[in-house]
Formats: sequence, C-alpha cells, structure tokens
Amino acid sequence: MLIKISGGDEIVNRGVVRLLPKPKVSIFICGCGHTGSTLLARILAAHPEIFAIRRETSAFVSDNGARWTKLSLVLLQAAISRRSIWVEKTPNHIHYTRQIIETIPGARFIVVTRDGRDIVASLGQRYEGDFDKAFQRWIADSRASMLRIEKGESVLWRYEDFIESPALSIERLCRFIGVAFDPGILNYHQQPIVWGREKAVRTPHSARRHAQVNQPITDYRGGWRSTLPTELASRFDAGEAREIMDYFGYSQAEHLPEDIDLQT
Repeated sequence: MLIKISGGDEIVNRGVVRLLPKPKVSIFICGCGHTGSTLLARILAAHPEIFAIRRETSAFVSDNGARWTKLSLVLLQAAISRRSIWVEKTPNHIHYTRQIIETIPGARFIVVTRDGRDIVASLGQRYEGDFDKAFQRWIADSRASMLRIEKGESVLWRYEDFIESPALSIERLCRFIGVAFDPGILNYHQQPIVWGREKAVRTPHSARRHAQVNQPITDYRGGWRSTLPTELASRFDAGEAREIMDYFGYSQAEHLPEDIDLQT
C-alpha cells in the first residue's frame, strides 16, 4: 500500500515525524562536496542491514515546512524497509549538524574529506571555471567539518585512505555504525541502480554521478594537476588553507607538481 504524505503545515508534518517509528541508528554523511560521498553512500547502501536514501534530501537546508515533509517521507521509507539503520547523504548538512541532533537525538556523522586541491579542481569544473567560488566553498565546508569532528559523535573518512585500502576503510565505518563488515558490499557495481531523484540524466553533473555510482572503485587522486590553475594550487601552501590541509593530514609536499614555484 502506498501512503502519500501531503501538505506543508509544519505542525502537522512535525507530528507525523514524531509518530513514525525511528531506526535505531541514524547516520548522516556530510562534509564538503566532491569528496567521494556519493560513492561512500552507494557502498553502504549495498549492506543488507542498512537503508540508504538514494538521493540528497537536503532536508535540513530546507525551510521548516519542507524539512518535516521530507523527513516524514524518509522515515516512512526506512520503516517500510524494516531495517534498523538508515544513512542519509547531503554534504551541505555539515552546516546543520546541531539542528539534526536536536531533531533526531542520537544522530551521528560520517564527515568526508579529500585533498582540498582535488575538491576545488572538481568543484571548479562544476561551477563552469569559477575556481575561486569552489575554493571558498571548500574553506567554509572544511571549517564546519573540523567543528563537527571536535564536538564528537562523528568519524572522519578520507577519500585517499579509502582508495589505498577500501576494505579497511569501510570495515572501520561499519564498526562506527554498529554492523558487521560484509566484503561483498565493495562489489556494489555488479548490481547497477538509479541514484538521485530523477531517472533521466539531465545535466553533465548528474550524468557523471550516474556513471560513477555504477562503476568499480576508481582512483581519482591527483586530478587537480591537470585542471587546477597554478595560482589556485599555490593558495593551499599558506594561511587558512594550509591550516585546513594540515588538520586533515595533507602534507605540503604531498603530490606537488614540479612546475609550481611556491615562492611566487
């Protein structure tokens, strides 16, 4: 039986959320975009004990009325799945973790990160060459990620560590979530799925995401070398950017191309 939840009244939707059965474990994947977060959610979705939402809900980015409607739908889907653990992935939720905890007590966070140069290079292409916009987003999202980690109830997931040892990386997350590691979930690509709100691929970004979620684990480290402007790359070696890179464990000498003069 299909149940339709309609209406935008905040009080009504808040009441529906309170009445719906809650999963025992609620995990939110968040951090900066273009860090491998969709790939991670895709892998966890293959776990038999986890219900993973196959899209970004942006529930806590929305206004209150839309928030409760989206949460109602998600909790209903989780209840129908009969799984006690659910995972939601919206990178921008890193700025709303306080609201998430207030709404869903006991919620925990997988904070995703990646070499900032690769993030900015990838985001810059998505922003049609506006690498400064990409850089500013990386700064803001990384600062929020650091704050979440310091407050606890979270675990850090680095893309590079995952590429180096996928099984070890996902096994660590499974311990954090509270499920047994199933090596078979790393073969997620053998059963292609549709990821996102729409079955149709409408933009270059959605086309790229659709392809990535159904391909085997692929190493995209260091792609910034061929796409990131030299001036942008040099920003990562001093000031606030260097502080963030150090915090997440990215050394200054790591992956530097030979043709960049750090003195200019």
